[in-house]
Amino acid sequence: MSRVGQSILSKTLSNTILTDYLEEVAGDECVRPLRDYKVTAPADSMAFMKMYTPYMVIARTEDTGFDLARMDEALERAKGYYELLAESSVDPSEKCVLRFNIGAFRNNYGLTDLGRMRLVYHAILVGSSTEAGLSVDAEMGDAPQHTSKSPTALDVVDGPVAGSDSEVLLDVYDVVLAGVEHGV
Repeated sequence: MSRVGQSILSKTLSNTILTDYLEEVAGDECVRPLRDYKVTAPADSMAFMKMYTPYMVIARTEDTGFDLARMDEALERAKGYYELLAESSVDPSEKCVLRFNIGAFRNNYGLTDLGRMRLVYHAILVGSSTEAGLSVDAEMGDAPQHTSKSPTALDVVDGPVAGSDSEVLLDVYDVVLAGVEHGV
């Protein structure tokens, strides 16, 4: 079979599988389609580091004793998925964490591309985390222990004030498929 013929066959099979998948999960409550979400990497997270380490090959690091160019390689070996913070464009108070397996990306896309695209994420709920739980310190087990403060008189009268964004538990989803939806 010619190269063009193989390409056409491959695309036809891929489209058939994708169509079958979309029909199969249409009524499945375990797979949640997330639309109108903007994804970002928190500044002190592993995902943020992974977004910039490929560019560090151009940095001069001979004097520091730290090889920044190999940092990307180390991150690839240490972690197979990366968490991004997702915020709803419809309701900015609605946030969650999306986990991506970057080894499964197609068409040379990377983490930096996700924030620029209007994608629909098909995701499965796998747990919960706080925004602070996405930090490098939390990944390495060095996150400061959460200390509960004593209630104030205002807390007793008005009820406790909601915690900061970094303390709110967010749903964590594994992304099984992300793509552009026709007509979006």
